[in-house]
Amino acid sequence: MRIRCKNCYRVLNNDEEWCTRCGAHSDEVAELMKSGIEPINEVHIMKSSLLLYLLIAFLVNGLLNVIFGVIFNAMYDNYYYGEVGSNLPNAIVYFSAINSLMVTSIIMAIVAYFVNLKDFNTFLKIKDQKRLLISLIIGLFVSAGLVVLARFTNVTIIPIYFRDFLLEKTPDMTLTGSMNLFKIIVVLVFYGLAEEIIFRKAIIGGMDEATLLPDWQIVILQGLIATVLSALCFLILARLSLVNYLLCLAASLIFNTTMGFCYYYNKKSLVVNLIIRMAIIILAIIII
Repeated sequence: MRIRCKNCYRVLNNDEEWCTRCGAHSDEVAELMKSGIEPINEVHIMKSSLLLYLLIAFLVNGLLNVIFGVIFNAMYDNYYYGEVGSNLPNAIVYFSAINSLMVTSIIMAIVAYFVNLKDFNTFLKIKDQKRLLISLIIGLFVSAGLVVLARFTNVTIIPIYFRDFLLEKTPDMTLTGSMNLFKIIVVLVFYGLAEEIIFRKAIIGGMDEATLLPDWQIVILQGLIATVLSALCFLILARLSLVNYLLCLAASLIFNTTMGFCYYYNKKSLVVNLIIRMAIIILAIIII
């Protein structure tokens, strides 16, 4: 793990609390010396995490969608699929989507945890109570606004089919049991945990080590990467117009950038981010 001086950007030694070039103090080196944790290669962690996300959330998830589609067909062999050439009914699409997401969310969270196990506990510490409170207020304000927006529009930061279920827009989901509140909560909890570990800890840590970019640019870049990867997983099955797709991507970008800011401002602690994730689930159930 390379730690750079925030003043002159020189790479500091692991015991160089004060930069020998400009004399600036490094909170990161001080924390490293205090914790006694052996430095790890953040770039390697970032690459491994991103590869695993693409593999599990996209490829494995797609394969499971097909498998659960076959299972649905076996369970409801007399289900009417509509005319030849028409879209698949919502019931089979959502049955496949929610069950595949539930499986991959649990796998993803477990894998992300073990990939980042070596220094994971250091990212669950409250390092500055004032910063924690400020970042929590900002994060909750933005997230609550986006959840309220999802109540009245198709612009949402949770999967559109989850929102439709909560709004009771698709009775065929309930008819076939293809989706229920328990499955939605499982997906949001485990994918939320996995995404915070990968999008915030791994990506920001890797870019911080590999580049000389200012903090604000790293936050924006991780927001863009997180938005694209999240869209591959959650938006690919959504039946939306192009305008609504773009608006959902914009909402996701705002959310991921805000979460990146909360993580960075809170001295790279995931405490606030995980609280916000849990608050989103509660707000979505109450408001939507």
